[in-house]
Amino acid sequence: MADVVQEVKKAETDADEIIEEAKENKEEMLEKAREKAEDIVEDAKESSEERKETKLQEFRRELEEKKDDIIEEGEKEADEIRDSASDNISDAKKLLMDKFSEEYL
Repeated sequence: MADVVQEVKKAETDADEIIEEAKENKEEMLEKAREKAEDIVEDAKESSEERKETKLQEFRRELEEKKDDIIEEGEKEADEIRDSASDNISDAKKLLMDKFSEEYL
């Protein structure tokens, strides 16, 4: 009977050791999982920042192109207005000269 009691106590001790070892393994696995999760989150942040920077660069490049197009269009319109004004001035000068000639010459 004493042997049975000792075997039960040994089994309990073995079970306690197994449980303690399982707890330690669980804690180690949780710590590794936390570290991996932190790495994943950090990688995601870096990737997100890179994508954001890339998108910002693309947006700036598009704005520059649009700005250049607008400036070019504005310069064309200004040239057309100058040409039209020049034509009008020539016509006005001719009209004034004709009127002056009619009245005073």
